Amino acid sequence: MIFSVDSPDWVIMRKSGDAMQMELLKNELQNNEINCFLVNKKDTMYPLFGAYMLYVEKKYADIAKALIDNFIESNDAETE
Repeated sequence: MIFSVDSPDWVIMRKSGDAMQMELLKNELQNNEINCFLVNKKDTMYPLFGAYMLYVEKKYADIAKALIDNFIESNDAETE
C-alpha cells in the first residue's frame, strides 16, 4: 500500500511536538506489526511551530489507539 497524507486509507493517530515520544510510539506500533509513518511537519525556521504526525492504516486504527494509550499509561506510571 502506498502512503499519502491525503489517502483515505490512513488516519492521524497522534500529533505532538515531542520527537522522541513520537519515535517511541512508532516503534511500539511497528513492533506489533502495525504499518505506520511518522511525518515531520515542524517548521525548519521556527521549530516551535508545527508537529510530528503519526499515521496508521485506517483498518488498524482501533488496535493502534489501544496500544498507544497503553504505552502512554505505562510510561506515565514509571515516571511517578
